[in-house]
Amino acid sequence: MRKENGLSIIALIIIIVILAIVAVFACNKLQHFVDDFKETDIEYNKTEIVEKLNLLVKEKYVKDYKYAQENNKNIDEIYGTEAVISYLLENNYIEELKDIDDRVVQDEYYINANSLNSDIATQVINENGSNSNGTKVFKIKKMEEKYTIYFVDKYGNQEEIGELNMKPEV
Repeated sequence: MRKENGLSIIALIIIIVILAIVAVFACNKLQHFVDDFKETDIEYNKTEIVEKLNLLVKEKYVKDYKYAQENNKNIDEIYGTEAVISYLLENNYIEELKDIDDRVVQDEYYINANSLNSDIATQVINENGSNSNGTKVFKIKKMEEKYTIYFVDKYGNQEEIGELNMKPEV
């Protein structure tokens, strides 16, 4: 009887050790899975920002085109890059970028993800620390004749994620 109890305790200890090792590996794999999911979600959100901004530009173009036709005007008289930027600023989709001395930086804008009505504002902005240190995570910068959209991480690194299509095809 004594030997059976001794073997049972040793077997139980071995099983507990094996289960602990399996649990450590399972937790590690689960963490990798969660990290991969977050990265995929952030990449999707970057694409969503570009698509939503381009949809807004396309909507502006359609409205201006309709107005031009109804009033016998040329679309080029009403619609252009300045009109688009003004529209985005007026509707708080973007805001002017300012330097340390509170001067407006020419042809650079922050994208207000909250005004785009998306889940992006909550997850991506929180993960990049904007609520705690004021970092904005998406911006538009004019380079030559095109407007490029960037993702800016909490360290200030910029990643080009798309382009604002100022001449949409309808």
